[in-house]
Amino acid sequence: MNRRNFIQILGLGAGLGAGIGISSAIVGCGPTEPTEAFGWNGPDPMEKDIRMQVLAYAILSPNSHNIQPWIIRITGPLSFDLYVDPERLLPATDPYYRQIHISQGTFLETLSIAATGLGHEARIDYFPEGVYGNHELLNKPVASIRLIPRADINPDPLFAHLLTRHSNKQEYDNRRLKQTEIDALQTFHGAASIYPLSIVQSTKAKQQLEKILTKGMQIEVGDKKRDLETIGMFRFNDAEVKQYRDGFGVTQAGLSGIKKMIVENFLLSRESTEKDPTAFGEQAVDLTRKTAESTATFAWISSPGNSRLDQVKAGRDYCRINLKTTAMGLVQHPMSQVLQEFEEMLPLQAQFKKQFSINSSDTVQMLFRLGRAEATPHGPRRLITALIRD
Repeated sequence: MNRRNFIQILGLGAGLGAGIGISSAIVGCGPTEPTEAFGWNGPDPMEKDIRMQVLAYAILSPNSHNIQPWIIRITGPLSFDLYVDPERLLPATDPYYRQIHISQGTFLETLSIAATGLGHEARIDYFPEGVYGNHELLNKPVASIRLIPRADINPDPLFAHLLTRHSNKQEYDNRRLKQTEIDALQTFHGAASIYPLSIVQSTKAKQQLEKILTKGMQIEVGDKKRDLETIGMFRFNDAEVKQYRDGFGVTQAGLSGIKKMIVENFLLSRESTEKDPTAFGEQAVDLTRKTAESTATFAWISSPGNSRLDQVKAGRDYCRINLKTTAMGLVQHPMSQVLQEFEEMLPLQAQFKKQFSINSSDTVQMLFRLGRAEATPHGPRRLITALIRD
């Protein structure tokens, strides 16, 4: 694969995954969902099991690299437990599984919202067999969930957006949010969360974050294991999407039509990329820079602690922000490389905290950009049956 030709055709645009991307200028026919929609049609209309209905929404939750790290164990006619799937981890980029546990939180929030829209309350008991340390992963449930029929329950307003929310990875229009929009997000977040939401859009903050986010990607791809881990979740063509129903590819960045066909059939291949991931990593850095440069507003959620429960609750908070921005006609996209906890990233992470007056002992759980852009197709999802274990 010729790096220069690849970039010339793709453009230096928004993110594939968390920072790799394609310019919306070459989208061609515009974003379209695949025929199967890969889960985004909602529950099967013939499905009568409330657990399966709720889980059909929950699997649509935002999650790291769209790896879908969830296992469900059915415990009763209206109950089930949620576990981390130990076969779906990202040990090179997420060595302590913090992002994986944030993804457990997004799952719990989505199912809780979905339950209200289906006439039920989801009662969630966190870590019913005990919380484990934030540097370990044990075979214990993250949560036990019981669905309680409630004729008097009102659907959460965010329920209406479960099938449309997405992480928009293409270039934004570089316009700041209106102050009324920022106020609305802060008020919404503050009503239900104990963790602060920070939103910045000054020229100085933008310039600082452009450098930090680009450097973060540069550090991430500087190690072959980390590079290959991301490549492992990249879906190089429609056949891979249909086979795995997870990960991300050029479609999620808004590429479609003849341009998508050319890229997938002539410019990208798993064999050549895995043989020499250097060019893939270099492209990720260039494209991350352009993604950040196209964005005027950035935000993060931080917590004073970093327990597994902190991570799960931060995931629930982020999921609600993701849905709220959808309701407001805005888009968002996580750019969390600088938050990763492998040793090489820690100096840059400390610099980020210092520049933005974040307590050095606090943990920034999610860092994401906000703005406006055309919608892009959803990332694929597996069948619910793939999550369920005996």
